[in-house]
Amino acid sequence: MKKYALFIVLAALFVISRILSRLPVYSSSYLSIAGFLFLGMVITLGGCELFSNGVEGLGGRFNLSHAATGSLLAAIGTALPETLIPVIALLSGKTGQREGIAVGAILGAPFMLGTLAMFFLGLTVFVRGSLKKKRAELSPNAAAVKFEAGYIIFAMSLILAVSLTGSRKAGFFAAFVLLGSYVLFFIRTLRHKAEEHENYAEDFHFGLYLGFPARGRWLAFQSAVGLLFMLEGAKLFVEYISALALKSGASPLMLSFLIVPFATEFPEKFNSISWTIKNKDTLAMANVTGAMVFQASVPVSIGLLFTRWAPGMAEMIGILMVILMILTIRVTVSLRKTIPFWILLAGGALYLAYLAQVIRFGLVF
Repeated sequence: MKKYALFIVLAALFVISRILSRLPVYSSSYLSIAGFLFLGMVITLGGCELFSNGVEGLGGRFNLSHAATGSLLAAIGTALPETLIPVIALLSGKTGQREGIAVGAILGAPFMLGTLAMFFLGLTVFVRGSLKKKRAELSPNAAAVKFEAGYIIFAMSLILAVSLTGSRKAGFFAAFVLLGSYVLFFIRTLRHKAEEHENYAEDFHFGLYLGFPARGRWLAFQSAVGLLFMLEGAKLFVEYISALALKSGASPLMLSFLIVPFATEFPEKFNSISWTIKNKDTLAMANVTGAMVFQASVPVSIGLLFTRWAPGMAEMIGILMVILMILTIRVTVSLRKTIPFWILLAGGALYLAYLAQVIRFGLVF
């Protein structure tokens, strides 16, 4: 029975979260909200561990480098659910709102990854360095980071140019360029060479606790279960953090710009934090940059092809800040092969600067 204890606990938490998601959360007390927030984080963390362990197993089984595993398997897996948001908005949203919601969701994802996700990555690196009394810096595969950063800068610059022109034909052209470029990126990333110190998880959790063989289909199954737990935990967290904000009298502006965006990128943040703690810096960084590459290619192409694509000034500023952050990371890696924690923390400063400008000039309205 002890062998199955972890699985039973996680399954029970998942069922509880499903029940809680059907309850009227906004009438909850502060104490119950705090408890449910903790539960959401536990479910998310459990899902992240299952997902990252399964993805590592798949990467090892297919002899992929950490850069390829993080940028493709992990990044696409965690980014796919977010990609459904603009698609659902286009298919089921109200006529006057669906395009605005879709464009906002599409451009919001790479922005949050380029600012808040980088900030939390930097914070984790700082804590890790302080506890282990070593330099607080990230040491990913430098060649992979430079390649992915270059792609992100190219993609975001193209998106900005198309957004400024407002040309429908230019949008169609850019969409096909981005899709074609992503195919090339995918092929090139598969060829990243593994570094000498790279290693994958030795224990397959479903094998250790449930007796499943460490074969491709079971590794993929565990990754899918982990992803499901991450999404369920993040959903529960969003519902109760929103309830906390509204119950405390926070404005809708604060809710929209500070809370919901943080929660939508939960999986990427937690996976990267987990890998950073385990000193798997390439996996940690590739998970964020790979997700940014995917978000700046596939969802943006959907928006360019199926909406009138008219981002506002707030979105334009967000694109510029992403380019600035990623350019800084690329230059840093080119000069010193590592990324100091304070460079990553700059993502948080950019997010706050963005928020200040949005509020100051009323760009959110």
